[in-house]
Formats: sequence, C-alpha cells, structure tokens
Amino acid sequence: MALTDAQRAQLGAIADQLIPAGGGMPSASEAGVSGQYLDEVLNSLPDLGDALDTTLAAVDGLDPAEAIAVLRQDPAGWGVLTAVVPGAYFMNPAIREAIGYPGLERRPIDPNAEPDYLADGLLDSVVSRGPVYRPTPTD
Repeated sequence: MALTDAQRAQLGAIADQLIPAGGGMPSASEAGVSGQYLDEVLNSLPDLGDALDTTLAAVDGLDPAEAIAVLRQDPAGWGVLTAVVPGAYFMNPAIREAIGYPGLERRPIDPNAEPDYLADGLLDSVVSRGPVYRPTPTD
C-alpha cells in the first residue's frame, strides 16, 4: 500500500502537532516522518499500511489540530497514528544520536561474570532464603 503525496503531507502536518520542533530537536516532518522513515516503518510493519490509510481518510480535509482531536476519540486510529509517527521519528539515525540512543546492540553475556541483577543487593533476601518450592506430584 503506497501513500499518496497528499496523504504524506497530511501525515507530516499531523505529526508536527504530535512532535513539534523544540529543545534543539527537529519536528516530525523535519525528521522525515512522512518520507523515508515512514517507508521503513511500513516495510517493517506492513499491516499498518491499510490502517494508516483508513486513519488518514477519516480526518481528510481537517486541519492538523482538528484531526488529532478526532483521532483521540478513535482508539484504533489513535493507536495507528501513535505507533507510526514516533516509530518513524526514531528510525532517523540523527534523532537517535541526538538523544544518545544507539539502537539495539548485541550485548553478549559473560558466563564468568556475576549477573548484574545480583550486584545491587536487591535479591539478597531471596538468595539467602534458599530454594523454596513444592515438590511435583509423581502420581
């Protein structure tokens, strides 16, 4: 499902209401939410394409603030919008870099190191208590 240029423009305007420029960060449309990064989101989650088309059709012709007000009353439409817009925003590598998020990283576990969940002492009472269980019935 390919969005038209008009739908992309509509989504960009609505997205700018959700994520405006500020604090040194670009707005949603400046970050490519209705362009390349929208395409990446829809390639990753193709089932959102038809739902996004339906959502945008429901608010066609409304100004962005009115569109958001209407979509807030539509749980399905609001869910699509709030999945697609932030998803596309954070697909942009410049945005991830600006907030210090490198994305998913491989972090192998060292089997010889103490597990990090034991380091802060939160589980000390559980560990000191010892095993507590009920035997499995055998018959």
